[in-house]
Amino acid sequence: MDSNTLYKNVYTSDEHDHEEALSTTEVDESLMGDEKPSQHRRISTRQSCMDTFRSYRWILDTALLLIIIGLLALLRHEWSQRKIPPASWQVGGDYTGAGLIPNTHPNIHLLPPLRPLNTTQFFQPYTLTLWNTLMPPGTGLPAPDPTHTFFTTSMTHQLHCVYMMARIFSGVVLNATERIEEGVLPDDWHFHFMHCVDYMRQAVMCGADLAMEPHEPDDLEEGKLDALWGARHVCKDYGSVTKYLGEQINDGARVVLAIDD
Repeated sequence: MDSNTLYKNVYTSDEHDHEEALSTTEVDESLMGDEKPSQHRRISTRQSCMDTFRSYRWILDTALLLIIIGLLALLRHEWSQRKIPPASWQVGGDYTGAGLIPNTHPNIHLLPPLRPLNTTQFFQPYTLTLWNTLMPPGTGLPAPDPTHTFFTTSMTHQLHCVYMMARIFSGVVLNATERIEEGVLPDDWHFHFMHCVDYMRQAVMCGADLAMEPHEPDDLEEGKLDALWGARHVCKDYGSVTKYLGEQINDGARVVLAIDD
């Protein structure tokens, strides 16, 4: 064997490395070719999931909103069940602190038609109509469920007592206490009157109006007592009171009986 033939069968290291590199490249390209469809499928699946999430996201948003509203309602309920601190109380207001009414300081004026000196006029329909203007909207509506406890309002109860005391007094002055069948007085007019005396005593002591009332030297003369009506008081705004009570009646939270009931 000649030397040329011998050398033809011997690979140089450079040729061997070159062939190995080509082989590796072909394998890598083959693997990459296999991975491309799989990677594309993963991207397509992810995109499909995102599209599905976006299309139904409103359900998640709505659910979260309902959860937030429920938690707020729960917190409000728990807050309403707590003992209300005295700092939130308003004299003549509800014990729970609800329904805070703005104060005002008017001059108290006399309204003669509410208490006519001619007692026969007290039983005229227009007198009752005038007293009814002091009551909130919805007065006289029946309780939603008479078989369960319902709540009325101290102020309207007090107005009822004042009206009934004046009515009973007028009946006594007219010597009409026996004409019960005509509806002039309630059947229990004597008990009713004394009940209202004690009820109004409690109301006066609870409110304890400390307004200063000026007295002139001639106040005790006949016809001069009305000068006391010029005193300035700190009062609840009465328009706000009747509006609030009307809303409570409409919501079913309170029942206000008719003033002559």
